[in-house]
Amino acid sequence: MRVDFLDFLKKGRGKFAFVATYEFDPQFFERRILCAPAFDGASVVVFVDEDRYREILLAGRQGEGFDRNYFVIPISRERGVFHPKLYMSIGDKKALASVGSNNCTSAGTGHNFELVSTLESSSGEERGAEACLISSIFRQFLQYAREAGPVSRWLEREIFDHAVADYPWLNAAHPTGAADNIEFLSSHESPLWPQVVARLGGTDIRLVTLLSPFFGKDLRIIERIRALWPAAAVRIVSQSGYSNLPVEEFVALRDRLGNIELFSASPQKAGRNMHAKALALESADCTYWLAGSANMSNAALAGGNSEACLWFSTKQTADEALQHDELTFAPLDPEKFTAAAIEEPIPAAEQPHGLKLNSLILTDEGQLLVSGSVPAKASDVKLRIFKRHETLPTFSWKVGAPATDITLALKEGESAKFDRPAIGQLQGIVDGHEVTSQPCSVKQLPRLLRDRSSGSAAGNRLQRILENGDGLIEYVDALDGIDAAIDFMNNTTIRFRDDGRSGGAGGSVWRARDPFSGDVPDHWAMGSSGGSVIELREAIWDFVQRHIGMRLERHVGRGNLAGLGNFLDIYRIICRVLLTWHHRKIGEEAVIPCPFVTTGMQEILSALIGARGGEQADLPGYGRALMISLSADKDLVRAELDRHRVAALVRTTLEEMIRARALSLKRSTDDSWSQTRRDWVSDWIGELQLCLPSEGDLQEIGAEFRLAA
Repeated sequence: MRVDFLDFLKKGRGKFAFVATYEFDPQFFERRILCAPAFDGASVVVFVDEDRYREILLAGRQGEGFDRNYFVIPISRERGVFHPKLYMSIGDKKALASVGSNNCTSAGTGHNFELVSTLESSSGEERGAEACLISSIFRQFLQYAREAGPVSRWLEREIFDHAVADYPWLNAAHPTGAADNIEFLSSHESPLWPQVVARLGGTDIRLVTLLSPFFGKDLRIIERIRALWPAAAVRIVSQSGYSNLPVEEFVALRDRLGNIELFSASPQKAGRNMHAKALALESADCTYWLAGSANMSNAALAGGNSEACLWFSTKQTADEALQHDELTFAPLDPEKFTAAAIEEPIPAAEQPHGLKLNSLILTDEGQLLVSGSVPAKASDVKLRIFKRHETLPTFSWKVGAPATDITLALKEGESAKFDRPAIGQLQGIVDGHEVTSQPCSVKQLPRLLRDRSSGSAAGNRLQRILENGDGLIEYVDALDGIDAAIDFMNNTTIRFRDDGRSGGAGGSVWRARDPFSGDVPDHWAMGSSGGSVIELREAIWDFVQRHIGMRLERHVGRGNLAGLGNFLDIYRIICRVLLTWHHRKIGEEAVIPCPFVTTGMQEILSALIGARGGEQADLPGYGRALMISLSADKDLVRAELDRHRVAALVRTTLEEMIRARALSLKRSTDDSWSQTRRDWVSDWIGELQLCLPSEGDLQEIGAEFRLAA
C-alpha cells in the first residue's frame, strides 16, 4: 500500500515526538516534519548519527530551531554507525510510530522509494494491538536518551519521565495486546542476524530475497544464508546506477554457490531512487520479513551498526508484496548492472591531537556546562561560541589543561545573546600546531524545556512569514489545496518596516534562505474543492504586485536606509514566488507563465535600481533614493549595500529571469533583449560605485533562486 508519510503525521496531535535517523536535514525537518500535527507544539528529540551531526555543524546547515526548539542528540558507536529510521508521536488521543528505511531528509520522505511500516493506536484505555509495538519503540528511544551524555538527565527527567507519567503504558514492563506475528527488533545492543536465526528455528527456507540499495564489499550475507539453507534460491534486488552492489563478487559467488539471481529495481520516473531495505525469507507456508533500516551488509545485519526493523510474516510472497505500479522488477545480467561508487559508512577516526568537545549545555541558571577532553600537552586552549551564520565568536574563554568537565558562569544578560542556534569549538596548541576540536551545538535548555502549551509551531511559522516572508512557499505547500493557497495569497501581506528591525537580510550579514522547493504537492488534488489554475495565478500575481506597490515602492518613497533589510526580504521572497510557480504545472499548464516572470521581475528590479532609459526620472529606485536622502553619507550607503551583497543579488535576479525566458521561448541567453538588461544592471552598479560581485557571491545567492525554480 502506498503511504504518504506527511499525511500519516496528520493523524494525531502529539505532546511528545521522537526521531531516530542516520541522515538529517534540519531545514527540511523544520519545514515539513515539525509543522505536522504529530510534531507541532510537541517536545521533540531527534537522535542522529554522530558523524552526520558533525557534518551538519561544519556546513552551517542547522535550522532556526536546532537545539532551541527541538533537541538534536548525536549518537556514536564503537563499531559501525547509528542507522535507524524511527518516528514516533504520542498525544492525548493517538500514538503514531513508523519503522522504515526513510531518513529525515526530503529525499527520504518525498522522492525515494522507501519501505515504511506505520503503526497507530489510541493512547487511552482502549488501545489497539499496535500499542505494544509503539511502547517497544518508545523504550528504544529511551535507551538512546540514556546514551546522550550529560544532557541525558534532562531528557529523562523533563521529557521521557513526563511522557511515562501521562501515558504509563509506554514503559510497562510486560505490555499486553501485542499484534500477532509482529516484533520490533533492534541491533543497538546485539546484532540482528542471530535474532532472525533464532526466530526461524529449524524452518526450511526455499527462497531468500534481499532488497537493498547498499551492500558490504564481500557479500558475506549470501554465504551466511547458504550455510543455513543450502538449497535455498537467492535473489538480490537493487537499482543499477544507485546501488553499490559489488558485481564481481556477486558473479564469483553465483558461479561458486549457484542458484543466485540479480533483479533490477527500476523507477519509472527519473530522479527517484529505490532506497527500500528488506530481507524476505519464504517457506512453504509463509514469508518472513525483516524490514526497516538495515541494508544487506555485514555491518547492518551482523556487525556494529545500530539498526531498527520489524519482524513479521505474510501469506504473500516477496513478488506479490513488492509490486508497485511505478517500480519495475526484472532479471538482469550482472554485466549490465552499473555499481555506484559508494563506500559503506564507518565511524570517523578520533582526532590524534586529543582535543575533543562532547557536549555544551546552556542551563536556566545561566551556566554553560562544557564536557570534553583537553589533554595535558595542550596549551593556549580557548572555547569559542559562534552563533549561526556568524564568522566571529560571540564568547570565548580560556581553558586550562588537562580538563574534562567545566562549568562556566555567564554574566547577567549574557544568556540573552543566545538568540539563535550556536556552536562551540575548542582551539589550542598541541605539539606545536594549532588545532581545533570538532564543533558541538549548544543545547539551549531555557527554550528547549519551555512550556509549549500556549502556542504552536504553525503560529510561529506564520509569524515569520508576516515578519520577513521566510518559509512562505513551504507554508503554502503544507495547506490543504489550491483553494487554501488562493485564500492565503489573497490575504497575506508581509509587514512594512523601516526601523532597522528585520528577521532576515536586516541582520548583521546576508542570510541565505531555505532553498527547499518541489512540485505541486500531491495532496492538493484531493484537498482542492474547485480552485482553478487561473484563480491561483491571479492570487499569486496580485500578491507580487501588492508587495511591489505597497512595500517596495513605499520604501523608495521614504528613502530610509533603516528599511534596507525589510526591502531585501520582500524583494527576495516575491522573486522566489514567481520563479517557483513558473516551474510548477497543474494539468500541464504553468501556474505562472513566462511573461508574468519577465514583467514581474523587471518591476521588482526597477524598484531597487530604477527604471531603464527615459523612465528613470519618474522611477529612480531605492538605491538612488538612499543616495539622495543621505547625500552627505554616500559612502555609508555604499557600505550597507555592499554588506548586503546587493550587486550580486541584482545580477542574480537578472540572470534567473533571462534563464527562465530563454528556456520558455527557446531563445539564446545572449540575445539583444538579454544584453540590454545586463547593461541596465551593470550601469547601475557602476553609477553607485558598488563592489563588483565575486563568483562565490553569485553562486551562493544564485543557489536560492535556482533551487526555488
